Amino acid sequence: MSKMFKSINRAVKKLTEEAPQGNDQMVIKVKRLDSRFNRRGHQVVVDSGTVPTIEADNYDPNGAYVLVHCKYFNQLGLLHRQTLDIKSLMVKKVLKEVIGDSYPGISFNTANIVLEYPLRCLWHYRDEIRFVAKEDKKSEKGRHLKLLLDFLDAEFAKLDADYNNYMEQGLTSFDIMWTLFKPGELIYTSFDGHARVFETKGYKEQSISSTIYGVIDGTYIDYNGEEFGYAQRYVLNPEFDGTRKITDLDAFPLKFHSREKEVRHDLISRGRKFESLAGIHCMDYNGPTISGSGHWGSKLFVNGRVMVDVKTHVHYHPEKAVAVSSLQGDKDKIKELTDNQNKPRYTTAGYHNGVYYEEVASQGANNVTMNVTLPTDGSGQDLKNKAKQNQKSKAVNVLTEEHLLLCSSLIYGFALNEKQWVQLFVDLLQPVRWNTVSFDQLVLPKSQKQLVKALVESHQTSTSNFDDFIAGKGKGLICCLHGSPGCGKTMTAESVAEFTKSPLYTISAGDLGADPAEMEKALSKILRLCTIWNAVLLLDEADVFLEERSLHDLGRNALVSIFLRMLEYYSGILFLTTNRVKTFDEAFQSRIHVALRYRDLDKSAREQVWRNFIEKIESSGTTTAIKEADYDFLGSVLLNGRQIKNAARTALSLADNMGEKLSLESVKSVLGIVEAFERDFKEMKKPEDVHS
Repeated sequence: MSKMFKSINRAVKKLTEEAPQGNDQMVIKVKRLDSRFNRRGHQVVVDSGTVPTIEADNYDPNGAYVLVHCKYFNQLGLLHRQTLDIKSLMVKKVLKEVIGDSYPGISFNTANIVLEYPLRCLWHYRDEIRFVAKEDKKSEKGRHLKLLLDFLDAEFAKLDADYNNYMEQGLTSFDIMWTLFKPGELIYTSFDGHARVFETKGYKEQSISSTIYGVIDGTYIDYNGEEFGYAQRYVLNPEFDGTRKITDLDAFPLKFHSREKEVRHDLISRGRKFESLAGIHCMDYNGPTISGSGHWGSKLFVNGRVMVDVKTHVHYHPEKAVAVSSLQGDKDKIKELTDNQNKPRYTTAGYHNGVYYEEVASQGANNVTMNVTLPTDGSGQDLKNKAKQNQKSKAVNVLTEEHLLLCSSLIYGFALNEKQWVQLFVDLLQPVRWNTVSFDQLVLPKSQKQLVKALVESHQTSTSNFDDFIAGKGKGLICCLHGSPGCGKTMTAESVAEFTKSPLYTISAGDLGADPAEMEKALSKILRLCTIWNAVLLLDEADVFLEERSLHDLGRNALVSIFLRMLEYYSGILFLTTNRVKTFDEAFQSRIHVALRYRDLDKSAREQVWRNFIEKIESSGTTTAIKEADYDFLGSVLLNGRQIKNAARTALSLADNMGEKLSLESVKSVLGIVEAFERDFKEMKKPEDVHS
């Protein structure tokens, strides 16, 4: 603190040395005036305590007093306003240096400085003024400042007494709560259990929905998809009676926190994580999210993969974009930090699947992000060239520890299962644990697995410029998986996404709608997102698009035509699954790179599926009582893969509830229920079959 005061004093000395002459002629007193109504109803300014006359003001506004204090009375003689006019040029210079424009609604850079009561700004900066006065108390400037300080001490005598009395107990009252929120003060609060720190810019009392609040105007660091910067946030403390512990307020100065050091450490660490999330990232998430804008949207619980991508969110929802002001005001701090680094902010890592990747060096951690722009037509055909251009774009600002402390606790991302943009809590984002062995566990003929793996790996690593005669066409990999339910079609697509470490975007025909125009709009958006995120796209239950078109169903024909046209320009990996296509449309046959038929599981395949699920249960730390000989019986039961998964899960829950290990007996109990349901289901279908 003393270093700051000394710095202020040096600057003040320089300013006051340059001050115009004439201050030494000033009267070092406070001129006290009253503004009252005389008998004619005119408002006149007179010396304090005197009766107004019918004459004009008896106060010379050009008088040479250091300070002029004026009280304003209404026609009933009641005091309703007070002002303090700073006349001394030397005092003005000190206030300009000490406060400047840092206090909201008041500027000390103007020629005339007339302050309205209450003099909160001077209360907040009294210590700084006192330090300057102490350093130069024998000079004219020092005497002017002493007069100001004596005046303020008298004005604030009761406030100081209350403040000191409360501070000894760590208390405050609503009336003097403003004393806690000096501009620049770091404020601690929390949202849904997640700590936040803001920097105070201002404070005021305000009525909101018939409730009085202490409103703190705060700033924090946010990211708008292009750069980090300061964003604005209002934090509210509701009015209360009597006194309250400072740390019981909804928002209070960080310095009062009992774990200030730990909070700073935790928030700086989270700030580094927030900084590393610039760009595009596939992450795991488990917890609440906010589905609206700001902190007042509805809550949505998400458990699964999410795509953190602020830039793309801003593209689709510009109305929700966070407005940030540049950190250029802190450019000296940033330059000092970057000058100390021996390596550049960005290093080229090359291309992957036609997308340019950049490696971000942030506080010693390497985080891979993609720097791409949205394709204009959803095709992705110009993605590589656009990514090259983006290589020249400006680097994201390097954040100092002061910035990291202020970073937002929320960031926009896309929940892949819910197919919805939400605000994610940074604390709850975790790196993805890719299940790269899941493809090996697929129960498929070896030749089919080898074919799928070879095609996918070739598409992922290909650097060939082979293209259709029309630029941008035919670069995708389209796989059609058809067969009865539960034979591994969906799991194939999921496993491919896992071993390629790509996000999986799953949709069904119902997600696209039945209206051709709406379907085209929805599919265009999905294809764009999958291109940007390098995602594997799974269109489940795609029968409506794959079956042969009919002359009589014009609506479906339109949907299929749009779908075919858009697929031609898609450059990613697409899996189409269907249970009951009788006849493939000829146009689709020519566009599908590989079509795999999934047959019902035989006995050995069912045994292997059971083994996979039991091994997964045991790998999670749960011991079972399943013996090797039990798999022969389990494989003999006619179930598909999905039914086996459900039976294993249900049997495990049953065993847990009974306090037993998962055993063949608990599985048999569940299988009995499954078989009974199958019999009932077949019985219900018989009348329909006869009728048809």
